[in-house]
Amino acid sequence: MKLKRYAILLLVFPGALVFPMMSMAHSLQDLERQCETARERYIAPLRQDVINQCIADRESGNRGSRSSRDARQHCERFYADFGQGGTTQQGGFRQRMFHNIPQCQAFYDAERAARPRR
Repeated sequence: MKLKRYAILLLVFPGALVFPMMSMAHSLQDLERQCETARERYIAPLRQDVINQCIADRESGNRGSRSSRDARQHCERFYADFGQGGTTQQGGFRQRMFHNIPQCQAFYDAERAARPRR
């Protein structure tokens, strides 16, 4: 009888630990998705402006001579990651655009709170 009790506890207790972590992971994913959606709303018009300027420069001959179809493809491909962070040619770091909006701060705070403390 005592063995059955321990077996039941071993089956129930790990589930009690796993389920809250799973729900936390889902809420973190939701917060991250909200952050990225909000960032994209801010970045999309800026990206389109940069692409349009690139196309105008290429078609006018300021930046190489290409057909309008080639210019559009080139500029859209070149600026596809506009607003994302990364490294510079000199090896420095370029911060993502709009990483400090409230939706992203909520995600960063929740992510920080979910990390185990040392």
